[in-house]
Amino acid sequence: MPVPRFAAMLLLGALALPAQAGPKGTVTGILRYKGCLTGVPGARVMVIGREKQVTSDTGGRFLLELPTGKYSFVIRGPKLVPDQRVDDVTVTAGVMKDLGIVEVWADERPALCVPDAASAAATGDIEPTVAAAPDLPAVDLPGTAVTAAAGAVSPQVLVRGSPGSGPGQFGLQGNPARDDEDALGPPSFAVAPTGALLVLDVLNGRIQRFDLRGKPAGSFPVLRGTSDPVFEQDLAVGDDGSILVLTEGESPALTQYDPSGKVILSGALSPSFKGVDQILSVKGRPVFLMLNGQSVRAELGWGGIRAEGTRPGLPAGDVYVQAERAGRWGALVRFAAADGRVRRTVNLRSAIPISRVRLVGVNRRGDVVLAVDRHDGSDDEATRAEILLLSLTPHGQIAGSLVVPPGDRRWLFREFALAPDGAVVQMQSDLAEVRLVRWPLPSSPRDAVAGEGLVRGRVLDGGRPAAGASVSVGKGFRAPPAGADGSFELRLPPGTWTIAFRKAGANGPTDPPPAELKVNVNVGSTVDVGTVQLAVPR
Repeated sequence: MPVPRFAAMLLLGALALPAQAGPKGTVTGILRYKGCLTGVPGARVMVIGREKQVTSDTGGRFLLELPTGKYSFVIRGPKLVPDQRVDDVTVTAGVMKDLGIVEVWADERPALCVPDAASAAATGDIEPTVAAAPDLPAVDLPGTAVTAAAGAVSPQVLVRGSPGSGPGQFGLQGNPARDDEDALGPPSFAVAPTGALLVLDVLNGRIQRFDLRGKPAGSFPVLRGTSDPVFEQDLAVGDDGSILVLTEGESPALTQYDPSGKVILSGALSPSFKGVDQILSVKGRPVFLMLNGQSVRAELGWGGIRAEGTRPGLPAGDVYVQAERAGRWGALVRFAAADGRVRRTVNLRSAIPISRVRLVGVNRRGDVVLAVDRHDGSDDEATRAEILLLSLTPHGQIAGSLVVPPGDRRWLFREFALAPDGAVVQMQSDLAEVRLVRWPLPSSPRDAVAGEGLVRGRVLDGGRPAAGASVSVGKGFRAPPAGADGSFELRLPPGTWTIAFRKAGANGPTDPPPAELKVNVNVGSTVDVGTVQLAVPR
């Protein structure tokens, strides 16, 4: 009996990109460094929610053509504080909206910067638009040199599979140790909610199961669209045990199996999904990770595959996360709201050169797990390498870290997956065997204060102590209510934070907005902000 196939139906949700048709207007402006007359050349001005961006010219000027509507822009560029924003710019059909001078924050004062006074005199009474920057905590990664071994933690080898087609064996081709370009093995694997392993054994045309002890527990065939094996595939398992296989290439496709291996749905994805390269499971729902860091949450629906719409990264609680390499010595991890506005950009600084950064997933504590590839030597001639596994809270704290060896795979597809208990499973392969290795990633307690600083002060309401006033930094960092004398204390990781203060019980639409204070926190420091006056009611 032939395997049933259904046409895939993609239903893009409210966050899908709006149509490009209709009357348009233009937005222009001149980017200048904050407090300087110097223009900012080569900066990217990107439209949140659209595949639209321009680059500023040598004088810092930019011009964008957009349909009628209200937009927010992200500004990124060399030597700039990352992810600066200009929000709520209204575009009217046939009208040029001139933002005038847009001041952006530099990482450090530009060499040719004109003094502030001269800048103010040159602009006269024109009030410049100042770009808003997200919270920018900086984290120094552990380690000063590549380790000779995996470190103090010993791995637990779950599976050792030799070449072959029998139970517990894998299809292997070529020799990765000799830089064989045809060296291929299983392209992907996943960890089920029970802790069992599933390995995509492409050369043998099957998915193999292994129990908690690594013993073979059966297999089932992989649905093929062609007679030749396709290696550009990825695998994910939901909380209900359902299995999804993504096939990349010119015509990306998705196949869903039930826990027994029976095909539920198979269909080609829309051409707009060309470039999808990975599936990760977050709280039971597989997520497509796009090449540009965006994701689409997909599930089986009536008539085919239902996609809810693009999101600005991998879901991690109430935020979405992206990670990217930022030069040889750093990486950026962005936490954004659903509308694409970046709330926090964590700057990971390394004493060892970084070659790439990968998202492994989000654990059940809500921490983001990353794999940071590091090496000694130049980018092209690294002699020794390691991978730093890192769990990072959405507020920029390192919750745990562990150094492991690279998987030694010539053509690397999926190397890591998260287990339900928070451990990381690594797939290693060479000419002799495939190994699935479990690494217990350490995790610090939530109430740990090491590496934090203390912020304290006193909240006043109309000159009187604001007893019981709330003190918070986004969702998750909240101090106890202000005391009877209005005093408060709040522990925070290093970085620049915006602290919000509200009158006790105030959070309704008619209440005044919170008073906000931006504070720079260093490790072990105590910052006394003095008195903070609550906002006056409207």
